[in-house]
Amino acid sequence: MNLNNENNPKMETKDQNPQNSEETSYEKEVLQVEKTINLDLTTVDANIFYIMGAFRRQARREKWTQEEIDFVLEEAKRHDYNHAIATISDYCEPKDEHEEEE
Repeated sequence: MNLNNENNPKMETKDQNPQNSEETSYEKEVLQVEKTINLDLTTVDANIFYIMGAFRRQARREKWTQEEIDFVLEEAKRHDYNHAIATISDYCEPKDEHEEEE
């Protein structure tokens, strides 16, 4: 099976369409979220809708913007359950009770 671009005119590389790659890079820079919420996913029901709801509620409590919350949840929904869990867990960092008191 040959996947060469010459034989498959529908395939585009970044070099062939630089406009798309620039837009994608720009979007990622603008929408990047570099913080976490205090949520321990091991204490949350494994139902993905419940997990997304728990994430949304905790993020609101911690004063995340709606754009930041939407960014994380939209990325989580892009693929399967495992991707959703991995994405949400990237933005969760449970704190010990002792850490919160300090």
